[in-house]
Amino acid sequence: MQFTPEGIRPGIMSTLAMQIDKHSIGYVSYHGGIRSLFSTQVIRDTENNRYNFSIQVGIPHSFVQMQYTRKMVVQELRLRIAVKLGTFGGVIEYGAEKKVSKHSNLSFSVVCGVPAGVKLKIRLTRANQVYSFPIHMCEEIMPSPVFYATVVPLIVYIVVKKGFVKPFLKQEKSKKLEKQKQNNFNKLLERRKEALAAQELMQASYNRIKDEEERKKGLVIIKAIYGKIIKEAGDSELSSEVIDVTVPIQCLVKDSKLIIHENSKSELPGFFDPALGEDKMLHVIYNYHEQPHEVTVGDTESLRLPKTTHRTNVNAT
Repeated sequence: MQFTPEGIRPGIMSTLAMQIDKHSIGYVSYHGGIRSLFSTQVIRDTENNRYNFSIQVGIPHSFVQMQYTRKMVVQELRLRIAVKLGTFGGVIEYGAEKKVSKHSNLSFSVVCGVPAGVKLKIRLTRANQVYSFPIHMCEEIMPSPVFYATVVPLIVYIVVKKGFVKPFLKQEKSKKLEKQKQNNFNKLLERRKEALAAQELMQASYNRIKDEEERKKGLVIIKAIYGKIIKEAGDSELSSEVIDVTVPIQCLVKDSKLIIHENSKSELPGFFDPALGEDKMLHVIYNYHEQPHEVTVGDTESLRLPKTTHRTNVNAT
């Protein structure tokens, strides 16, 4: 019941929903009253795609609408295009939505239609707050307003992201990591001490395995470093946040083979996390059949030695 200055306006709304398959659902809706309408809608939603098809018949407008959304999960980006045709005219809408921070989403869309013209919609959602900026570019569909409505938001987004957002987030991350390191300084010293003590206990096994591999010209670890390794232009530059893990890596060699599965390498015996909260790598220089090899992998990447792709032309020393 809607109470208006003209009096009471009764109405009714009814919706029937049915699950078509695992990813699809259909709706049939009826709205009765002064403005009556009947609509049918089918939505198919998968991990990477969303389809929405709807038909509406009623007063004052009837229309057919098709909408497609491409979800790019890794980039946290959604690309959307929609076409709407009805008694009011026709509309084509396209745009994108990007997650810019943990609690914020930024989206823009360009609407081209008859008789609406060209519109640019910018929307920022932050927690429970929504900021909407609709801009009417032109009353007619012309190439230049469409071009500016499409390109300008992209340029502004790139400039703001690279000039303001990324430096700010990087600075905040650095402050957080520095504070985290200060709070865990004593723990890091203790874990380093435990890792070095474990390596001392491995020394006998290390000597035995290394001598055996050298005799049969098998897998001999020359040097292994774990921690924050900066890679630039194909070269590896070591920071102070590393630990020498030559001994524990050699101890993992069995029958001239080494296999490390996809887990953080800080959990391996003789290891610890020397760069808390930062990206870490494992850099290994080794000989196999007296041929020099070298490889660098991420903290949680698997590692299998030996491999011919690791072979280098420089003699290991």
